[in-house]
Amino acid sequence: MLRRGWIAVALCGLLAVLAGGCGKKKKDIDTRLLAPRDTYRLAREEIQRGNLRRALEVLERIDYRLGEDRALLEPLARITTADATFYQNNDIALIDARALYLDFVTLYADHVLAPYALYQAGICSLSQVNAPSKDQTETYQAIQDLRSVESRFPGSKYAVAARLMRRVAEARLVEHELAVGRYYLKKEAYPSAIERFQKALGQFPDTTKTGDMFLAIGEAMMRSGDTEQGRFYLDRVITDYPETPLETQARKTLKKLTAQPAKN
Repeated sequence: MLRRGWIAVALCGLLAVLAGGCGKKKKDIDTRLLAPRDTYRLAREEIQRGNLRRALEVLERIDYRLGEDRALLEPLARITTADATFYQNNDIALIDARALYLDFVTLYADHVLAPYALYQAGICSLSQVNAPSKDQTETYQAIQDLRSVESRFPGSKYAVAARLMRRVAEARLVEHELAVGRYYLKKEAYPSAIERFQKALGQFPDTTKTGDMFLAIGEAMMRSGDTEQGRFYLDRVITDYPETPLETQARKTLKKLTAQPAKN
């Protein structure tokens, strides 16, 4: 479900890149003698029909010796190759697509599509993210790519999209740390739980999971005997998240742990 979500978001980028001309279905054409511009057009039409593998085959046949517009067409062919690879929607394709997008940024850093390519590299990593309980290497990679979009192309519309996607990725990392910390909490390993919660809160202090983090760290501190700090975090939940399930849970936790002695 997660991957399909990123694919849907990124589809807007592909439509923007490939806009212009609707591909009518045609018989297979021998591309060996076509001008590069016409071969590229055929590849674009194949993508619009959903024939991604066929589009990649056509793109590989572009012979720039048959035309004089290589400087214009080659960047477009490269980004279209990356897009067609990306939309095959499997782990290997996503890895390959990310490399193609990053190659584009390296070769054409000043191109109008460079922000899009770097953004898509981040989406490739984000599309491979595992469940919160699993390894989060790809999540960290996605955050790095998306931050690069914001820093290198701050005026681009993709910087705004990258910021939104980065926050989603950061929330996923916090969710991972919450899962690990709650495991320690269940085992009554309170110092280890607090360490995981504090690490995540320090790295990502403002995510959609911040309230959950305050609740978890407050409970862990209360159970460890640090009542004052525990109350501080639980009170933050009550104050910052009124009339929500988080507030209800914070009040229940306070009532329960105030009435029983803490465990060390």
